[in-house]
Amino acid sequence: MGRPLKIAKAQAVLTITDTAETGSIVTISGGNLTTSPTVGVAKGMPFQVATTVGGLTAGVTYFVNSILSNTTFDVSATDLSVQPQVMATMTDTSGGSVKMSVGVVDAYFNNPVGGAGFPATNANTYGVVGGNTSIVGKQVLTRVAIGINGTGTLYSATNTAYVTGIGTDLANTLSVGSAIQVASANINGSTDYTSIGFANTVPGLTTVAVANTQNTGNIIGTSGNAQTLLANGTVRFTANLGGLVSGQVYFVKAIANAAAFTVSNTLGGAEVDLSSATGTPDAQQDVVELVANAAVASTGAAYVYANDEAGFIVRQKGKTKYLVTGGTTGLTAQCYTANVANTALTPNTMNILSTDAASATAYVSSINDYNSEIFPTQVAAGSISAGTVYTIYFAGTTDWTAVGAMANMTGITFTATASGSGTGTAVAYSVNPDIIATFNTAAAANAANGQPNPIVVIASA
Repeated sequence: MGRPLKIAKAQAVLTITDTAETGSIVTISGGNLTTSPTVGVAKGMPFQVATTVGGLTAGVTYFVNSILSNTTFDVSATDLSVQPQVMATMTDTSGGSVKMSVGVVDAYFNNPVGGAGFPATNANTYGVVGGNTSIVGKQVLTRVAIGINGTGTLYSATNTAYVTGIGTDLANTLSVGSAIQVASANINGSTDYTSIGFANTVPGLTTVAVANTQNTGNIIGTSGNAQTLLANGTVRFTANLGGLVSGQVYFVKAIANAAAFTVSNTLGGAEVDLSSATGTPDAQQDVVELVANAAVASTGAAYVYANDEAGFIVRQKGKTKYLVTGGTTGLTAQCYTANVANTALTPNTMNILSTDAASATAYVSSINDYNSEIFPTQVAAGSISAGTVYTIYFAGTTDWTAVGAMANMTGITFTATASGSGTGTAVAYSVNPDIIATFNTAAAANAANGQPNPIVVIASA
């Protein structure tokens, strides 16, 4: 058991651009307040600002008093149900860009129940898993690599670290560290993707000016430097010349010197027969170098690439599967947790960095969204039976140590020695309602209050 973690959510995250003293008015950008489709912000909703602005103090909860226009509303310092109502005291500002979070839930969570809660913190407050990182409050970032379908096709070989593409734009899609997977059909008629490696250098398009073709030796003469081309890599020509066909895929056969090279129709095949001719087409080769030799050979395969980035969990879709949004790309996709560092994330994988009680680094394999749990029947402390195994569900005012528990903390499992008293509740041990995380490697029990199960300390934003 342990402390459950939550996924932060907010009705809206908007940007305050201006504030006005007269009327306690806020002007926002980032969403419509009245025109359909609206962001769903309504009269009476609570909000917080990320940093102090225009008399609004960070860490203080304010309330939308009324919607004035598509981009403006006035601010109450008190809940609208509280009378006499007090409007917020504000000042004039303009041209700002302060984030405000409306209707935040699960940005903090206290266990045992109690304490300051959001947006304040205390010793028993724990951060959320994921959540839109623009939301005010301490949160936990994931690292995620969301797969993007590449244009064109890739050619790779297991004896070289270089990969070339046809119809690709590697320089503008890949970067150092990009993970690359190539597609292949499986026996079910669908497509599998296999990782071929990670980009080691900034990819780019090599262009070499051609001067002529020669029948003798089937040589392609260049006015550019032929030695900048990659032997055995794919190459295309921008115009017909001496038997070379514009746009057709060739392979660089041999590079004699800076001014001469040959091509073949297949990798390692015979030289293409050429006639003597002069002209000025370009030989073009799109290439990227991998950290190591390609994992698999591919010939004209479709591919997917991904760059790792900070992201946040939108919702849980399975034990290790989540819907995740990338903070840089803005893309949202189903991703799986991986027990690897950021630099080893392959398309549509993510990691959540964690440390166990022994401070050893680990990655969280699976997490349950607290909000999606099916909550079990609770037993009042005064109704528990001696000899039965329970888990503390709500510590309340009960002295659980007096009835067999090792500590007064939610998540403690114990065999009851007697019935208790107070406001606390327990659940049957077999229910196990709030599993917070499963590690890929063993994690030591947390020493805090002798709790027998590990409490996760996750690297926060």
